[in-house]
Amino acid sequence: MRSYIHAVISSTLAWTGNVYDLVLLTFVYPFMEKLFGLSFFQLTVLFSLGLIGRVIGAVIFGRIADYKGRKVVNIIGTAGYSIFQAIFAFSSIYAVLLIVRGIQGVFMGAQWTSGTVLAIEQSPKQKLQLVNSVVQSGYALGYALTGVTYMFMSSNLTSLEGYRIFVLTGSLPLILVPYIHFKVTENFKQEIVTRKVSVKDYSPYFIRAVISMSGMFIAYLSIFSIYPDFAKCFGHFPAYYVGLLMAVANGIQGAFYIIFGRLSYRFSIFRLIYAGVAFMIFSTFLSMPVLSFMVSLPLMSAGVFIYAFANGFWPLISGIAASSVPPEVRAFLTGTAYNIGAVAGGVVSALIGGIIDAFGMASLPYFVDGIEFVSLLAVFYSMFTWPRKVVVSS
Repeated sequence: MRSYIHAVISSTLAWTGNVYDLVLLTFVYPFMEKLFGLSFFQLTVLFSLGLIGRVIGAVIFGRIADYKGRKVVNIIGTAGYSIFQAIFAFSSIYAVLLIVRGIQGVFMGAQWTSGTVLAIEQSPKQKLQLVNSVVQSGYALGYALTGVTYMFMSSNLTSLEGYRIFVLTGSLPLILVPYIHFKVTENFKQEIVTRKVSVKDYSPYFIRAVISMSGMFIAYLSIFSIYPDFAKCFGHFPAYYVGLLMAVANGIQGAFYIIFGRLSYRFSIFRLIYAGVAFMIFSTFLSMPVLSFMVSLPLMSAGVFIYAFANGFWPLISGIAASSVPPEVRAFLTGTAYNIGAVAGGVVSALIGGIIDAFGMASLPYFVDGIEFVSLLAVFYSMFTWPRKVVVSS
């Protein structure tokens, strides 16, 4: 097996576990609401802290990865978020849950920042977009696996023990740590650079990367961070079907991450992104309907599936950012932009929790549809104005 394959596999699986731990929480909102007496706003703040912690982890560990190597940071990040997931499962005080979730988010940020760049840099240059898309498919795979887990364990989420077992499944990525240590090789050398490389020199790329990632996270999390509960309460979907819907939708999304990566070799990357944005806007109004006759399982499910396939262009954005800057700032710039976007999505997720508390679940489509339209226009703007001349191709 070619050495870079281990880097791709381990980074993809570590990212899968990362996202699994992030979104697993959204499936136990009703249980935590009853068990701990928390409001939807408090629960969405808890979810958001994982995203806020990510940007801190990206800033701290992105610099470390740029100077000490990606592999060691990937190991630290994967082990860290897995261990704190186990601690979260046995925590019951809200203040403690907030602290644990925030620290876990820091390690999540460390893993993404290092893992994605590790896989890209160990792979052949001509396969950059494809490898990046494969690694990012771990996002969809992680979410899909939460749906599968929920399908099999939803009936057990009536007791504290069942809840803890469900949440503890998020600590399984610990088994990846020895695999990364022994099987992944890294050709990383801390070089003395004769020219000073600063992130400020690449601010046009950084700003647009932040805008596009923020728009994508806001759009995605406005729907998917609350959709399990929304589907049950608003659409009256059966619990087992909610798990199936999330699993299938994210399976589709993961597949199209790779398909869009392949298509990028034949078609303009930017045109693929524009088409994806258009389909995302269209499908939003199906998955979050404001008209009563559209509130049905088939139509809403179709909207979720179309939305999932349209999301397939997302990894192309991080691939564009990574190929636009030199290695000396690559991990920091791409990781920080990605995780600032995650924070923006987390803030909006908390806002949506407040909207539910204030106006009820039935009001959500009116707010979410507007948020989706604005955020996706921001994605379009950032890509349309992206500097076409790549500064460094490494």
